Amino acid sequence: MDKRKTTEQAFIRNDQYNFIARQVSHIINAHATVNHKDTLDGVKLHAFSKVEEILPDLTETQLRLLEDILELEDEKEAEAFLVKLREYVIPFRRVSKKTVEKLFPKAKKLQLPDLDKLDFQKISYIGWFDTRAQKQHLIVEYQGKLKGISGVFDNSGTQGICTLCNRLEEVGLFVTRVRSGKEMYVNRGNYICKDSQTCNEKLTNLGRVEVFLDHLFS
Repeated sequence: MDKRKTTEQAFIRNDQYNFIARQVSHIINAHATVNHKDTLDGVKLHAFSKVEEILPDLTETQLRLLEDILELEDEKEAEAFLVKLREYVIPFRRVSKKTVEKLFPKAKKLQLPDLDKLDFQKISYIGWFDTRAQKQHLIVEYQGKLKGISGVFDNSGTQGICTLCNRLEEVGLFVTRVRSGKEMYVNRGNYICKDSQTCNEKLTNLGRVEVFLDHLFS
């Protein structure tokens, strides 16, 4: 049975869910290491206030759902809470094979991602490495529209901070050619995760993706 909520009920983006999961982890770690009740309560309240900061327009029902964070005491309770919360995540805009091909009209023999294996509730963007073209392809939502971006990608994999998720991971330099002025083109890019799925799982601030895209297209 699919427990996912309708578009009207869903109110959390994937990156916000990841952020909440990180706060839940802080709380469970505190339970394992802190004995003083007041200190533990302070950790919980601080974590909850940070969640409220990223979701300032909650309804009473949504607030009650998230307030369960304050009652969590162990990993089992945390896991159950996060499973329930996942039902309220807004999925990334679903795309078909035809849509992907339209987003990359200049790509010859485009190697497509396995769309059937994608869980659109667990991603903030789609990314995959095209082994035939030796390019990284990204599908992002930018200024309200889906956009396809292809770039040369150093797939060797070195440790570094990803521009998108801001975590230490295997990264590569993604560089794409963009228009700058009427007839000028420039190369722009930055280091991003080699594994887009890992990046999506650790991304906690969609604003970093927007900054990355602004840099490419400004």
